[in-house]
Amino acid sequence: MTDGSPADRTIDRDGLFADRSLVGTVFCRAYARRVDEWLEALFDSELSGRSGISLVAVGGYGRGTLSPQSDLDVMLVHDGWNESELQAAAEALWFPVWDSHIALGHSVRTVAESIELAKTDLDTATSLLSLRHLAGDHELVDDLAEQSMRDRKSTRLNSSHS
Repeated sequence: MTDGSPADRTIDRDGLFADRSLVGTVFCRAYARRVDEWLEALFDSELSGRSGISLVAVGGYGRGTLSPQSDLDVMLVHDGWNESELQAAAEALWFPVWDSHIALGHSVRTVAESIELAKTDLDTATSLLSLRHLAGDHELVDDLAEQSMRDRKSTRLNSSHS
């Protein structure tokens, strides 16, 4: 990574990829940390001080591991921002990822939308199992995690009594 300033719109992965001492899980965790730092800096440069919005890692990335060809699975969680603000926020985060030639799995949802979709979409439900806060409003992410856990428990209880 470069110095983390807002001008650093792409991530420098070459040094990390060239370091032959990083192998297996050690590499995957180091790569995830590098991406974490970069995305946090991007978020802070574009959305610092804004409430009601968070960037969340999900899936394998949410578990803190990334292999060189992994998709970067992230979700922008918000509390009802208007469409034009959301579009600008998402573009400010997604375009640098694409410019860095990283495959991006992304979504933009409220907590309620995430929970509702997880009821019918297995990919969404499983991605919420490993969500991890990257940047922004911690309370929003905590709320998503709590509601997701509560909904999973409720679903399990209901299916065991069927």
